[in-house]
Amino acid sequence: MKKLLGLLLLCGCIALTACHNKKSPYNRTDAKQDYEYFIRNHVFAACLNEEQPYALYSMADLRERPSNNDPRYKVTFINGPCKGKTIWTTHVILKTEPAEGGLLPTGTILLRNYHNPKEPFDKEKTDRWHVGIVSDNSRVDKGIVDLVFPRDSNDFLPARESVYLHNTRFVIMPEVKDVRTFIH
Repeated sequence: MKKLLGLLLLCGCIALTACHNKKSPYNRTDAKQDYEYFIRNHVFAACLNEEQPYALYSMADLRERPSNNDPRYKVTFINGPCKGKTIWTTHVILKTEPAEGGLLPTGTILLRNYHNPKEPFDKEKTDRWHVGIVSDNSRVDKGIVDLVFPRDSNDFLPARESVYLHNTRFVIMPEVKDVRTFIH
């Protein structure tokens, strides 16, 4: 009887260990999900060249929203050249979504990662972002999009760059109604 009880106890322990080590279908953490969670819990605020179309955006924590008296946001930068700095600004991108898998017509405003790493989801290289305009979408199926970066509102020969699609994000909020007014 003791041997049978010992055998049952051993089988129970093995079964319990096997169930514990089995991954739950609800535990879906991976690098992409962690990266998205990181980005969605922060905003993008203009760090350098704030009033210019070539403004440099960095990720920040939103401290205060605009009020009736003051249209500015209070943000504290979490990375980039302004890391740790707290400022009041109106140039804040509140919500973005990955540009992967979506339609990218010419003229679409995208936020792109300055570092443009080939390996996606690198949290260490998410500190500098620029606003760009889609100029060519013929290589979207290969994961590459061509963007232009105007230097001012009258720029007829803006800088052009090919960017990996996983390093770009749609600007969802504030809503972009006119490219010319969004990039000043």
